[in-house]
Amino acid sequence: MSYKNMELRLPAHFADLTLGHLMALESETDPVKRVSAVTGVPTTKLREMPHKLVTEADAHLSYLLTKEHAQHKEIIELRGIKYGFIPNWEEFTTGEWIDMEECTTDFWKHAHKAMSILYRPVDRKWGDKYTILPYTAKEDKEVFLDMPAPLVSGALLFFWTTETELLNTLRSSLIQKTREAMNLLTSGAGTPSSTPWLARTISRWMRSRLHPSDTSSPTSPS
Repeated sequence: MSYKNMELRLPAHFADLTLGHLMALESETDPVKRVSAVTGVPTTKLREMPHKLVTEADAHLSYLLTKEHAQHKEIIELRGIKYGFIPNWEEFTTGEWIDMEECTTDFWKHAHKAMSILYRPVDRKWGDKYTILPYTAKEDKEVFLDMPAPLVSGALLFFWTTETELLNTLRSSLIQKTREAMNLLTSGAGTPSSTPWLARTISRWMRSRLHPSDTSSPTSPS
């Protein structure tokens, strides 16, 4: 895109965007800052350019977001390191769940952190199977700023789909556990004093995740 000998190099397709670009475009409203984040041109330089040039560039970037498409890969390579997507959701730890929950409170501020939870360095690989390093909460999140946008969309789509299935399973398990607890109370057998509180806490959290409008104060299952 050029204007009277002034030029801005812009990505042509959604696939040309990175997670770093998405984080800026989804969280920033100032056209100058949005264009700067994607092109690398300092904001001071952009402010010296014609207003029409910058607004047209920003409109182009907004257009690219409407062309979003997802591509999921179990193993990706960033800065020379191979990262594997969570291979076994049954081993997803409490720490991972809690930190993912925190990421979703302001997702585009913490998107690179979320990706560092979902993708971790490959430990071993044999055939189509692989293992990843354990979660430490100290993973390098900055490397994921280079993650191609379609892979980000693919990872999120896969995670949200899987999470919904897990939540539905947890919901069924919770209902069963709550019934068992109530039966014990009714029969006079008694239960640990924390059980009713725990059941109410998890129940509120489940409602907030499955039906956001049901509660105004979601509670984390930590």
